[in-house]
Amino acid sequence: MKSNKQEENLHSGHWKRVRSKALLSDIANLTDREALELLLQYVYTRGDLNDTSARLIQKFGSFSKVLDASCEELIKIGKVSAGVAEKIALFPKLFNYYNISKAKTKDNFVFCVADCTKIAETYLSGLETERLYAFCIGATGKVVKELILGEGEKAQVKLKLGEVVLKISQSKCTNVLFAHNHPLGNPKPSMEDLEFTRNMVNALYFLGIKVVDHIIIAPKEHFSFSNANLMQTFYDNAKKL
Repeated sequence: MKSNKQEENLHSGHWKRVRSKALLSDIANLTDREALELLLQYVYTRGDLNDTSARLIQKFGSFSKVLDASCEELIKIGKVSAGVAEKIALFPKLFNYYNISKAKTKDNFVFCVADCTKIAETYLSGLETERLYAFCIGATGKVVKELILGEGEKAQVKLKLGEVVLKISQSKCTNVLFAHNHPLGNPKPSMEDLEFTRNMVNALYFLGIKVVDHIIIAPKEHFSFSNANLMQTFYDNAKKL
């Protein structure tokens, strides 16, 4: 029968092998169980993480679904402690923070809908609450400023039109991209989303600032006002005012 010390050494050796595999080769070559086991090494200080990761993958279906699970689901379905559930739930938030931090350290340019969508996904994917951004774009297409205009459920409803216009105009931009997320899964714009975008087009049009698009990011889909021809409709109406 193995002693506790022998068991601990065995697990330690296995963890080192998994870490080495991730460091020395493409991490995409890891299985979901191995990837989760690697992550759990930063959550647990000891124990057989092989069994724990296998159980969580079996319960939730994949690496991403384990990390997307709520603390309540991890405790009830995954049978982990509250402390462990909280640590696991923090990882997607840290990944999102990393992506945003990385995006801010490089120049982002907007020339087409695909560029708009990529920026929106970088800043909004994985967020559990709604957040509304304005990406202010200069004459060269470079994003010169990112503004968080609102957070929480229906964040844009509480915005004051004049305050938003002032913040955007102070950036000295020529174009602006709006983007927000629908965490519950349906990217279809609400009446509030349509009204907000229409009002922004009308107000900024007379300042010479063009709204190039409004992207809505949902967990599995996205919606582009431009692709849906809504931006053109709004601009045609703005010219008649």
